[in-house]
Amino acid sequence: FFLTSTIMDSIGSSSAAAPAGDGAPKIMSAKQQKLFDLRMRMNEGRKLNHMEVAAEKRRATDPLGEAKRQRELNEQRNERKRKETEDAEGGGEEGMEEEAKDEKKEKKEKDENRHLNVTLEQAEVMDKKKSKKDKGKAAFGWDVFNQDALHKAHKKRVKTALSNPDLVEYEKQKQEDPEFYRDANSLAAGGVGHKPTQEHLDAMVKDLMDAAERRSKFSRRRPEIVEADVDYINDRNKHFNKKIERAFGEYTKVIKENLERGTAL
Repeated sequence: FFLTSTIMDSIGSSSAAAPAGDGAPKIMSAKQQKLFDLRMRMNEGRKLNHMEVAAEKRRATDPLGEAKRQRELNEQRNERKRKETEDAEGGGEEGMEEEAKDEKKEKKEKDENRHLNVTLEQAEVMDKKKSKKDKGKAAFGWDVFNQDALHKAHKKRVKTALSNPDLVEYEKQKQEDPEFYRDANSLAAGGVGHKPTQEHLDAMVKDLMDAAERRSKFSRRRPEIVEADVDYINDRNKHFNKKIERAFGEYTKVIKENLERGTAL
């Protein structure tokens, strides 16, 4: 150990005195050259370990911020590669295509392996945030009438109407009636069955009336086209003109064009 430390110190002193070239001293024996290479590799490994520890700490404290940082670094790297390819002479279109294929392949591999560096706690936090975001997100277009949206609306109505369900009474009625859940082959059609309380009936009626009131007040937001011709005097007249255009627009198209050009008979 003492001999190794002495040789390392001699290498450090000689490297400080040697001129700057490829990073290694010019006058060294074979053993000194080998020790010098080992020292460089140790320094490189120490630097990489430090960078990985810092990245792991950032992933643990702020996984979303670290993911965003990695995406920005990848974008900068890809942009730098693209500029180098454009500046290279004689690359041609084939070189650009090969570079694009390599970038696409590298991006695909990163997308496939991006979950390997995420811990269980980070995945749970990200999943909770995503589920919370999806829960508050409104349905778009035809998704309003799919099965998931209808089931979500049903659960919301049940939660609103049955804010305080009487499960004890419900279980009691189910035990007393052997055909509580009847099918098409039951002979007890028209029987009593489940008896909801008056409070629950009032809550259901109130919920239905509120839903009808919301539907009556609902109006789809329509885009306003600034460049459109103004052929109305108020909002009511604007809607009336739209209805007339939908009904008779194709029949009065030629007459309208002649009036606009001033060539109408």
